[in-house]
Amino acid sequence: MNFLAHLHLAQQCNSHLAGNLLADFVRGDPYRQFEQDIADGIKLHRFVDSYIDAMPEVRQCRQLFGADTRRVSGIALDMVWDHFLARHWQQFHPQTLPDFVREARAEVEQYQHNMPENYLLTVNRMWQQNWLFKYQYPESLETSLTRMASRRPRLHQLALTPAVLMINYNELEQQFFSIYPQVEQAAKRFRP
Repeated sequence: MNFLAHLHLAQQCNSHLAGNLLADFVRGDPYRQFEQDIADGIKLHRFVDSYIDAMPEVRQCRQLFGADTRRVSGIALDMVWDHFLARHWQQFHPQTLPDFVREARAEVEQYQHNMPENYLLTVNRMWQQNWLFKYQYPESLETSLTRMASRRPRLHQLALTPAVLMINYNELEQQFFSIYPQVEQAAKRFRP
C-alpha cells in the first residue's frame, strides 16, 4: 500500500495520520523518537506493509513480473493498489476523495516540527502536486513509477513496471477487491 491506502487505513483505525505517512522515513524503534500516538501510527503502517507482503494473493501478483522487474514489483504493486483505491474510492469511503485528501492534509500538516527532512519534502510535494487525487488515473502510475526510477538509480527497473501493470490491469484490479478488504480487517484488529 502507498500513501493513500495508509491514510485511509489510519483514519479507519483512528490512528495518527502523520505517523502512518512517516513510517517509510523512520528506522528503528519509533517509541524512542516520537510521541506514542505518532509511534503507534508508524507501527500500524509497518504492520500493514508486512501483512500485505505475506498475502498469498500478493505473492501471486508478484509472479506477473519478469526477472528484470520482480525485485521492484512490491513498489509497483503498492502504487497500483493506491490507483485502484482512488479509482473505486466511493466503494470504500463515504467522503469524496477530494474532501478526504483536504482533511487528511489539514491533519498531517499540523505535525511538521522535528520531522525528517526527506519526509517533509516528499509530503509537501505530494500535497502540492495532488498525487493522491491523481492516483485514480492510469497514466499517473507510469508518471510516478518513472519518476521514482529516475530519482533512485538503484530502482531503475521501476521504469519497466508500468507496462507489466497495464498488461495485467484487469487481473490486478480483481485481486485488489480481494486483497484490500482483508487488509482493512487486519488493520482494524491490529494493536501496537
